[in-house]
Amino acid sequence: MNYILTHSVRVPPLGRRGQERARTVVFIAPPGNVPESFKQAAEDVFPWAVVKEVGHVDEAVRIFPDTVTLLLVHPDFVPEAERSASDLFRYHPMAMIAALDDGRFTEQDLGARLLCSSLVRSVLPINARQDIALAILGLLLQGIEYFPRALLGAALPRMRPALPEPEPEAAPAADPRLSILTKRELQVLELVQMGLQNKSIANDLGLSGHTVKIHLHNIITKLGARNRTEAAAIYRNTPPPAPAAEYSH
Repeated sequence: MNYILTHSVRVPPLGRRGQERARTVVFIAPPGNVPESFKQAAEDVFPWAVVKEVGHVDEAVRIFPDTVTLLLVHPDFVPEAERSASDLFRYHPMAMIAALDDGRFTEQDLGARLLCSSLVRSVLPINARQDIALAILGLLLQGIEYFPRALLGAALPRMRPALPEPEPEAAPAADPRLSILTKRELQVLELVQMGLQNKSIANDLGLSGHTVKIHLHNIITKLGARNRTEAAAIYRNTPPPAPAAEYSH
């Protein structure tokens, strides 16, 4: 299992060998959730640590005989711990708060719960192999915060807000001036904006050159354009009101 280092907090200093200050680790979990074998192993590996277990958050809001260094909260109790955060920190100002991962939640569910939490910054996977779990517990007791990479990766897709579908670009509105052109004038204007000269337009439409000139004069007048180039730009920048390419001879 991979872990991410975030940051560390201060912990009570140790004294000389044999005179270490006892530190209390408090599990806040439903009865029987934390294996007795793990609690015993923790006290064996960390002889200066005192392991306590309470079955509810309000039972942790009290003075313990030794300094509480670590509060380990079951995921079901995290919301209540957040509501009682001010009391927890008032009684245990030196404590780090971490969540227990006992394997009952999927990575997506647990990750989403913990990433939303303003209180929990670390995770202790007591469902992991015992030597790994104890090694992580040792890091937490030193004030080092760790979060399993797998939980972070699993939770991010659920936490990321869905991106709205891009709205289709609105088609440009037809220039109302084009609606006053006749079908033949639209046909002539379409060929003008394609760059054809009068002779080519006349050949394509089966018209005389003189007729094309008359159509162009009418087009420029109706559109209020100064010349054929400006008239072609009006046609090019907005769609015509009707298909102009389908013309009859």
